Amino acid sequence: MAPRKLRLLVAVDFSPESRRAYRAARDLVSRSGGSIVLAHVRPYSDVGAAVAEDRGDLIRGKPGSLPARLEKHYAERLRAIAKEDRATRHLVLRGKPSLEIRREAARGYDILVMGSRGRGRVAASLLGSTVQEILARCPVPVLVAGPR
Repeated sequence: MAPRKLRLLVAVDFSPESRRAYRAARDLVSRSGGSIVLAHVRPYSDVGAAVAEDRGDLIRGKPGSLPARLEKHYAERLRAIAKEDRATRHLVLRGKPSLEIRREAARGYDILVMGSRGRGRVAASLLGSTVQEILARCPVPVLVAGPR
């Protein structure tokens, strides 16, 4: 009986650490087989998402066209991470990152892979940490790709 192929969820915020997490997931899948879904959690508000992306140009334009422009923007950013892997699926979620990533992880993934910015224990406890929240409550094992 062949081993079951892994289904990995990779949470990305477009930082170098999240790109490192994607590479770790890609290496794991290349050795054991399986699939990868890249997920990014954006603010719920379209205007908030454009501001968070520092893309005021997305707000200008025809009224009502912001959602389509944001969809294209995030698709391009996610494709840029997985440029050499056309089999990687992309997913954009809306809301609080730690909550939405945990919800998505519960939908049948084997492992959640994410990066850690390595700010240290004191800063993480004062500022709050998406990684810490996910580690405490995630329904699947979590692989954290730390800083170099």
